[in-house]
Amino acid sequence: MMRVDIVLSGIGGQGILTLAAILGTAAILDKYDVRVSEVHGMAQRGGAVTCHVKIGDKISSPLVMEGSADMIVALEASETLRALHYLKPKGTIVTNSLEHPPPLSMIKGLKYPSLNEIIEEAKKLTDEIYVVDAYNVARSLGSLQTINMVILGSMWATGKLLLSRGSIVKAIERSFREPTATINLKAFEEGIKLVKKLL
Repeated sequence: MMRVDIVLSGIGGQGILTLAAILGTAAILDKYDVRVSEVHGMAQRGGAVTCHVKIGDKISSPLVMEGSADMIVALEASETLRALHYLKPKGTIVTNSLEHPPPLSMIKGLKYPSLNEIIEEAKKLTDEIYVVDAYNVARSLGSLQTINMVILGSMWATGKLLLSRGSIVKAIERSFREPTATINLKAFEEGIKLVKKLL
């Protein structure tokens, strides 16, 4: 049976919900059953946002169980650790290299883990870790709001999504008006290039 369970994690304003919606639309276009679930979101406060996306032949429940995700995706580096307990052994991680310590940790003087520390922790579960510089790619495209599409391209390039490239492109085109659609498509293509360089 074809199926991929994904946990998306990021911080408010990074477009996690949009990313999840595009994955859902692309899955429908590819004739898969799909469930998208926002577990919690505090986007207006800059807090953590998590979405579960399940794609396959037949999906009966919306939430990904701990230790069972085929892929976790973090739009901010430390969010990898927040979602790590969902990943199954030898699963796939796609993470943005962006380090953005939450304001509360700075106020309380809490230690923010370095990217190397995050990767070392993740390696206890899997060696399939793709660290991409989505922030600087999005910045070079003139829109930091495209970080989520850079990540989407990176996800697709791992070969672990069931989704076709054409359906993702159509889903992006349906989600944005021009000229925003064009820049998001460009971000998606740049994300693919990032992971292709790592393979």
